[in-house]
Amino acid sequence: MGAKEELLSSLVAKDTSGGIQLIHDKLVRHELKWKGPSNSQTLLYFFRKNGKEIGVAAMRQGIFSFPAPFWRTRDTFLREALNRVASYSLIGTEPAISSSQYSAGQIRINQSTIDSIESIIEEIILPESRAAGATIT
Repeated sequence: MGAKEELLSSLVAKDTSGGIQLIHDKLVRHELKWKGPSNSQTLLYFFRKNGKEIGVAAMRQGIFSFPAPFWRTRDTFLREALNRVASYSLIGTEPAISSSQYSAGQIRINQSTIDSIESIIEEIILPESRAAGATIT
């Protein structure tokens, strides 16, 4: 088992909601690539364009995240995504410290947010990824 598989396994084992595995499966089913470097506690989901990795989603323990380099230029879509969950399910990204410094928005992964995150993936993340040049299903 490689580093990314070990990280996924660890995150899934600690997740009482079952959301991490569901969200991971949905992202991978649509052909997004993923990685989880051994020096990180974050799984990054991305597509490649012109030899570059474009991160469109990330997860770490209990948190679904929108990578800043991609989503800061898509503010309208990011706001639409974040508005799909209750404000108490959002995690602030300002001031940018530690792991939030790379995130334009963060949602807690729990029983009440799983369906919303899955719809965000289907209705916002995947279409925006395609519009940016991803060849995903």
